[in-house]
Parts: sequence; structure tokens; C-alpha cells
Amino acid sequence: MNPLFMSLLLIVGLAIFSRTMVQKIQLLMALEPTDRANHITDRLKNMVVIALGQKRLVGRKKEWASGIMHAFIFWGFCILLIRSLNLYGEGFVKGFQLPLFGDGSILGYLYIALKDIMEGIVLVMAVYAIFRRAVLKPERLHNTWEAYFVLGMIGVLMLSDLLLDGARYNLIMLHNNPEHLHFFNNPLYGSEFLWTPVSVGAASLISGFSADANGLILTTMFWLHIITQLTFLNFLPFGKHFHVITALPNVFLKSLGYPHEKTKLLDLEDESVWEDESLGINHIHQLNWKQGLDLYTCTECGRCKEVCPTHTTDKPLNLHDFNDTLKAELLENAGNLIKRAKLAATIKEDGDAEKNEEIKAQMAELNSKKPLIGDVITEDTLWACTTCRACEQVCPVTIEHVPRIIAMRQGQSLMQGVYPQELNVALKGLERNGNPWGIGYDKRVDWADGLDVKIMAKDADVDYLLWVGCAGSFDDRSKKVSKSLVKILQKANISFAILGKEEKCTGDFARRVGNEMMYQMMAQENIETLNNYKVKKIIAACPHCLNTLKHEYPQMGGNYEVIHHTDFIDQLIKSGKITLNKSFQGSLTYHDPCYLGRYNSIYDQPRSILQALSKDGLKELDRHGRESFCCGAGGGRMWMEETIGKRINVERSEEIAGQKAATVAVACPFCLTMIEDGMKELDKDEDIKTQDIAELVANNMA
Repeated sequence: MNPLFMSLLLIVGLAIFSRTMVQKIQLLMALEPTDRANHITDRLKNMVVIALGQKRLVGRKKEWASGIMHAFIFWGFCILLIRSLNLYGEGFVKGFQLPLFGDGSILGYLYIALKDIMEGIVLVMAVYAIFRRAVLKPERLHNTWEAYFVLGMIGVLMLSDLLLDGARYNLIMLHNNPEHLHFFNNPLYGSEFLWTPVSVGAASLISGFSADANGLILTTMFWLHIITQLTFLNFLPFGKHFHVITALPNVFLKSLGYPHEKTKLLDLEDESVWEDESLGINHIHQLNWKQGLDLYTCTECGRCKEVCPTHTTDKPLNLHDFNDTLKAELLENAGNLIKRAKLAATIKEDGDAEKNEEIKAQMAELNSKKPLIGDVITEDTLWACTTCRACEQVCPVTIEHVPRIIAMRQGQSLMQGVYPQELNVALKGLERNGNPWGIGYDKRVDWADGLDVKIMAKDADVDYLLWVGCAGSFDDRSKKVSKSLVKILQKANISFAILGKEEKCTGDFARRVGNEMMYQMMAQENIETLNNYKVKKIIAACPHCLNTLKHEYPQMGGNYEVIHHTDFIDQLIKSGKITLNKSFQGSLTYHDPCYLGRYNSIYDQPRSILQALSKDGLKELDRHGRESFCCGAGGGRMWMEETIGKRINVERSEEIAGQKAATVAVACPFCLTMIEDGMKELDKDEDIKTQDIAELVANNMA
């Protein structure tokens, strides 16, 4: 007990930490605003399940061992917070215990038992973590000195506390407690040492030392623990382990109702946003504060790059490096960004116009002079992304990568006029004919010849609009899917119609490549058409159309009940409106489309359908469900050539071929094209058939 020394340590340690945190928070507040203060109950639930419960670590079968390791270290630190407070109090008052945690309460005994066992577990986990890094060396991990330093400090914290209690045990039980040390000894619950087997084990290691030596060990371990803890606390904000502090708030503030922050609806009529280059993200100060918090929170665990289809196939997008580079740029400009925010706060709408312009000029001088794309992030890196969200799905701290990438593409497309030139053909097709194929819009309904399909312009008195999509209207292979879906709907006596020539591309492709102007033009025309017919319910066979109609059109006043064709077919089967004869023979597997699964959480319905029609059941791919591997067509990549590394669709097709299934079922026209092309490249197209679920159902209805 040394109140003066304890006071000095706490004042210095907490003052330095507070100063650091104030600077970190000021930097976040200097970034663009975003609203994350709604639905508190849902946010708390996410924090409990994902952050405190470590769901994405423990729940991932592929890395169960490392997940358990990290989870126990985290849980251990949470449990040891009470012990830490008791030790700080011990520096002032001998035998200090927090209320309810003393020896007069069963809670106190239960806590010391839990604390004791958890310290032993955390110590073992820290040793395993060092072994894993030094010997096993998983490819995704970055073996930096920082990681070993932190694991070493964790080990010191556990050992010092166990030896502290061990020395205390020896002094009390072996040396007649010469220093009158406090220990639990309630007549009802017994001695505390009956509850602390790990500390008693540690005591045996130093039991041969004298009372003076044990007293010295106790004092040394006490102050070593306190000093290490305060050192650890002040080290955290300067490296990847900052996530120890930011992970809980980052998960609490994650996007709700949609897997990540929706693409911002840009006001393209506002002349000022063109003048100050604030369309999309062009410079580091244009990140919003949540995106800045994401960068703070990156654990550098490498899970994102491990599941990324672009990194896996040797493209330049490495999300660990992507985050690290942006964070370095953010920190490099921290001082100027904070000054810039302070200047912005002095601008008054009803103030002197000349003064306001002067302030804005000063703010502009404080902007980073580096354009993000080119000087910080390379163009090949930016355009490699397929927006599949595999990275976000496995991120243990819910970092949202894709919105940043799309916003940077907006900056490139709108402000710089720079984008992959092979996109020109598809973009011109959108502009001239309302579809990326560029085929005349008057041909959009030709696929339905002879099918007796209603057109909304002739009869809008229907229950559902069938949104055919560009692929289903113009791509010869996908036209077969459209016909199969019509056959199913007619068999079930569903009242539906199509827009025909009035349907245009939803604009998904344009938005993913950053051409917000083209997207808004497509969306506005479609919304006007849909609202004119008072459409309420839409069936879509394309997950990209589904996602855009359901989640992005509401930003522009288009609110509809949108359902994917697999979900709808599953409902038809379960309600008895169609019956499958379970006549499909041969092994069958299923490829989860990214925009159906990770964007819209539709995993069970396609599998339910396939199980209902297959005699032999469904063989799952190694990467399936939430960890399905992308086909390579998302994010506008359908219209770009892969000139770097291995083709993503070939990587996926090889995995499918490895299952030796006779048929691979898909539920997306892009996936259909990419997987079929991959099978052709592998010369497997005759052995393995690629079919949409609608085709399989149409061919197996009773």
C-alpha cells in the first residue's frame, strides 16, 4: 500500500491516455457526419452478441480454435476489470474490495474463483497465440513486433497477478501472515484459497522462498501488474490493438436494416458539390466519422483478405493494406483536419458572406493535397472489388469496406471522369437503350413471345409485377430462366404481368461503378413507371435487381414489396400451389449468389427447393452460405475484363468441379453466366450442368 506512488501512477497514466483519446476523438469529429444514434435496443443486442459474445470468432467453424483463443482472452480481460479496480483501491486502502465483492458475500467468492480460473486460461491462450504466430504461422496473419509485445504484456499481467496471490498465500498459510494481509475467510464459505486453485498452484512454485522473499515477490508483482496495465492502456491507441477500446462502440454503431451503410444519394443539382469536389470520396477529409472509426478498429487479423475473391486470385486489392493505407493518410492529416473542423464551426449561415468565404478558403488550404485514388490507393486496387461483402461478413468488428470503395468510385467517375474504359460500352448501352447490352429497348419483350404473358400497359390489374431484368430479357441463356419462371407462375395461377418495353435497367451496375448520375436517371424513370401503375409487389429473378429495388429505390420514393424468385417459389411449394415430383436425379450442389445471400440473407429458401426436388439431396460446397465464394461479376465486374491474376469464376468453378456434382444450381443470371463460362474454360461444361433453380423447378413439377 503506497497511496502517493499509486496516485502518481494513476495521474500520469490516465492523463496521457486521456490526452491521446481526446485527439483521436477530435479527429473523428472532424470528419463528415453520419447518423448512428437510432434503434438503441438493436444496437445493444448487436454489441452483446457480436462483440461481447465474439460471435464471428467463436461461430466460424474454419477457425474455431483461434476464435476460442481470442474470445477467452477478451472475456478474461472483461472479468479482470473488477480485479483491476480492487488492486487500484489496494494501493490506497489495505484489503480494499468493491462493494458486493467482499468476503461477506457469495458473489465475492464466486468472483475470485472465476477470476482465478480465467487468469490461468488467458495465460494458456496467450502462450498458444505466440506459438501460433511463431510456429504455425497462418498465412493471413501479420507477424509484427507489436503482436508479440502485446501478447507478452498479457502474459506479464496474468503471471504477475497469479504470483501476487501465490505469494500472499504463502505468507498467510506458510509464514503466519507476518504482514497481516487480508484474505477471504468466511465461516460459511471457507478460506478463499479453497476457491483459487490456479493461484495456489502458482504459490507452490515459490513456496521454498522465505517470508521476506515472498513479501518482496508480492510487492514487486503488485507494482509490476499496475505499471504493465497502465503501459498497456497507453500503448493501445497507437497500433492495431486500438480495437480493444474501439471494437465495442464500432459494433454498437454498425449499420442496421441493411448489411452496411447504403450508398449516399448524391444531390447532383447542387453546384457547390461540383465546385468543392465533394461528390463521393476524393480526399481523406471526406470520410465520415464512422468510416474513420472503422479504420481505428481494424484488428489486422487478415480474415478479410483471406476470403476476398480478388486477393485470393492475385488481384491488388488487399483489404488489410487498404485500411492501413487509409488510416496512415488519416493520421498524417490529423492536425489539419482538426483545425479545419474548428474553422467550419465558425461559419454562420446568417453571418458575413465575405467572412464565410474567407473561412472556406482557409479550410481548403488545410485539405489533404493528395487525391486518394492515384496517390494513396491505386486504380487497379479500387476497381478490383466485386462488392461481394465476404470481407464484411467475416470481420469480427463489423468494419464496412464496400461503402468506402463505392464512394471512391463515385469520386473517380463523377469528379475525375476516370474509370475502366471497357465500361464505356455497357454505360452507353444504359444511356441509349436502358440496358448494358445496348440491345434496342423494343426487343426487351421478345423473349415472352407465345407465352401469353400480360403486359402492364395493357392490363395492370394483377397481384404481382414480374421484374424480368436486363439479363432475363436480352441474354440468350437467361431468357430460358425467364421462361421457366413464367411457366412456374402460370402453373400456380399467380396473377402477374411484366413491364415489357417500359422496363429499364435498375441502375445497379451504374451505381456500383460510381456513375451516380446514370443510376439516378435509370431509377427515376423506373420509379415513375412503377408508381404510375401503382405497383406494390414485385418478383425479381436477379439478386442485383432485388437488392436495388428493395433497398435503394426507397431513397428516391420507390417503396415496394420485393421478393426473389427462389423465396417466392419456396412459398408456392410450401403452400401446395405447385408440387415437385422429386424426379431430379444425379448429384446436385448450390452456389450462393453474393447479393442474394450476404446482402439479403436468403440462404434457406433455395436449399429447401433443391432438397424438395432432388432424390440424392444437396452436396454443399466447401465455401457456401455466408462464406460463399463470389462468381466475380458483382460491383460492375461483369462488364470488365480480368487482366490481373486468375479469373475469379475459374477459381469458383474449380471448387464446384471438385465436388463432382452433376449439376450446380444458381439463383442469379450473373452467376449463371460466370459459372457456365468457368466450366467451359475447364472443359467441364458437358460433365457439370449449370442451371437456375427456376429451370430445375419448371422441369420437375408434377
